[in-house]
Parts: sequence; structure tokens; C-alpha cells
Amino acid sequence: MRRRACLLLLGLNLGGCTLSLDWMRQYRAQRAITKQDYIGAVTILEQIVDQDPGSERGLNAARTGHLDAKNYRQAIEFYRLIVLRSPDARERKSAQQYIAQIHFENLQEFDAAVIEFERLLKLADNKEEAFRYRMNLAKCHFQMNNLEQSVAELNQLLETKPEGDNLYEIRMLKANVMVANKQPGEAAALWDAILKEFPARAVKENVGLNLVVVYEELQDFEKAIGVLERMRPEYPNPDFLNLRIERLKERQANLPGARGWRK
Repeated sequence: MRRRACLLLLGLNLGGCTLSLDWMRQYRAQRAITKQDYIGAVTILEQIVDQDPGSERGLNAARTGHLDAKNYRQAIEFYRLIVLRSPDARERKSAQQYIAQIHFENLQEFDAAVIEFERLLKLADNKEEAFRYRMNLAKCHFQMNNLEQSVAELNQLLETKPEGDNLYEIRMLKANVMVANKQPGEAAALWDAILKEFPARAVKENVGLNLVVVYEELQDFEKAIGVLERMRPEYPNPDFLNLRIERLKERQANLPGARGWRK
């Protein structure tokens, strides 16, 4: 990263500038990068961009500006300039992806992330890219409690007949949306399908316990106990499962009219 930044800063100097304030800023930015003072470097690069955002020098400063300073808002501004000014379509798209991910992952500004992922959907070059952008849209709407829109995005993905990890990811998120939307029966059906179609990954990620919680909420203790008993042979802590099974049997026995587990 430091070598690339220095090369880009060298590009800043090719504009024939003299010993001016602009030249001094470039020199100070290069010194800061050499010392790994990324916060200081970003501040100086921001000044160069502000001075001449429409020039090649300003564009190169923006390209250099994505350093490890954790200054996400300034990084967005640098990437935004690249989107607006770069003649390279691939570079513009890459910058757009960074903007979306910063809003989504680092700042957790999901409303802004929705706008960026919608833009990226129009730029998707292949099916996998389109899947990832729409999946992130569904996650953003879930985080904002726009549950119906999240389901709509997931259903649109299901129409593409996904397989493997993509199908697993869709069903997992949709089950969580169903729980949030107070539709435990629909969530149970999705998790049950995951357990049957993706048994190894479901065991690894404790999907069975999600299903048990939903069955408990539905007071279908027999099904909850059945899931726990199927999990027991491969579960790393069977004593934990045994304890839950006993508690579920007690709850079942206390239901009005219960018979099956009473001794």
C-alpha cells in the first residue's frame, strides 16, 4: 500500500508544478506516508483535492487517499471523486463498491447503502455480482426493519434458482426476517429445509438451535425435542442438549391435557 501510494504521489508531481504551496503539500503527504502517518497524509491529500478537484493532480490525490486512517467519511469523498472523474470504468465501479461497503459495514448507514447498492445493480457484469448486491440490499432493509421489502428482494433472488451457498444464505436471512415479522411457522419451515438440504453446514452453524427456539415459541415441544435428539450424536456438548431436552419435557408435561412425557 505504501509503495503504491508513493507512486501515485509521484504522479502528482508530474504536472510541472514549481516550489509552491501545492508542491509543498505533495511533499508533506509523501513524507507522512513514508512515516506511516496515514492520518496526517489523508489530511494533506484532502487539501490537494479541495484545491483542484477537477485536475489529474486532484484525482491522483483521491486515489492515494484510501489509506488506513479509519477516516471513513473522508474515504467516501475520495472514492466519490474517482466515480465522478476517473476515465476508467473499472476504477469507477470499484470506487462505487467501496462507497457501498463503507456505508454498509463500517458506518452501518443502511439507508445510504441501499442507494449505493441500487446503483451497483445496474452495473453488475455477471449473475454472482448481481446476487451479492441484491443480497446486501435485503440485509440493509432487514436492518432498517423494512421487512416486506427485504422479503421482496429475497424472493426476487429465489426466482433466479440459486443453488449451494447462495440458496443457504437466502434461506437463513429469510428465516430471520420471518422471526422478526412474527411469522415463526414460516421461519421453522425454512430452517427445517436447511437442516435437510445442508446438514453439515447446518450442524456447524447451530441452525438446529434456531429451529428449537421457534418450536418452543409455538409450544410444539415434541418437535423441539426431536430436533435436539437428532443433533445429539454430532453435537460437541451433548450434556447441554440433554439438559434442554429435560426442560422441554417438563414444559410439555405441564401443558393442559399433556400426557406423553409424564412419568
